Amino acid sequence: MRKLFISAFLLFAGMAVTAQNIELTPIFGYSFAGKVNNYGRYFDVKDDMLYGGLLSVQFDDFMYVELSYERNDTKGSTYLETIDMAVEHYQVGFLREFAEGKVVPFAKVSLGTSRYVQKSGGDERVWLFSGGFGAGAKLLLSDRVGLRLFTNLMLPLEFDGAGFWCGIGGGGGGCSGGVSFNVPIVHWDLGAGLIIRLQN
Repeated sequence: MRKLFISAFLLFAGMAVTAQNIELTPIFGYSFAGKVNNYGRYFDVKDDMLYGGLLSVQFDDFMYVELSYERNDTKGSTYLETIDMAVEHYQVGFLREFAEGKVVPFAKVSLGTSRYVQKSGGDERVWLFSGGFGAGAKLLLSDRVGLRLFTNLMLPLEFDGAGFWCGIGGGGGGCSGGVSFNVPIVHWDLGAGLIIRLQN
């Protein structure tokens, strides 16, 4: 997964050559995490502070492609124990602005991966495919500096299964297939960041 994230970063570096704007945004906030309580499992991820950063590259009017990293160091509880752990989200997404001026509302969608790392009592690491939805506003203080206020829903996905089948009936034949996922836990993030805009 790290190789994929590095490849995405290099792709962003290539896009930056022709970008209209580039924004670097360190972020800080708070993550409200849920709990897994299905299929006989119980695991509660505690709410905690988050930090990370965003690299946003404008490729068209009002449109950005965005590379993001978020992490929170927290605790997780089962019925039997509580452990120290970290939750990380690596995402590539698209951001759409809805206005020009000093206050710029936006919405975004992203796809990537989430990693859950045990830091005490073991060394278990779990990677899950994940997606995110977000919204917020940029408060531009100057041509180069601004504030970003945001909220995100991060949705890690567990693969349930896949199927492929074909059949022939009185009305003809056909084939179909499907893949199913479930969302074991939801992370709701609120935060702010300092926008540093690099203009060409």
